[in-house]
Amino acid sequence: MERELSRYRQEIDAIDRQIIEQLARRFDVAKEIAKIKRTYDLPVVQPDRKQEVERRYIRHGEQLRLAKDFMSHLYHLIHQETCRVEDEWVANSSSEQGTASGTGVKQWD
Repeated sequence: MERELSRYRQEIDAIDRQIIEQLARRFDVAKEIAKIKRTYDLPVVQPDRKQEVERRYIRHGEQLRLAKDFMSHLYHLIHQETCRVEDEWVANSSSEQGTASGTGVKQWD
């Protein structure tokens, strides 16, 4: 029994590592998006896009028999952290450039 549990636990550990690595990759991409938004003075959060992505999360989750509430909560957690990462990047890039252009940290909805 222990050997069987150990095998599955190792599999879960490997999956968890992949999830964490993909989240880190996602946040790196979000920094690149923040750079573009800052260059063109775009709002950090675009409500239509936010709703579209959440619907896609839920729809994809439902196709895989994952609960709608779980997928919505997961999306919000990931979106919240993405916003924090982008805010942090904007704040750091503003202080590094020494500008007071008013494009510093933007508030998220």
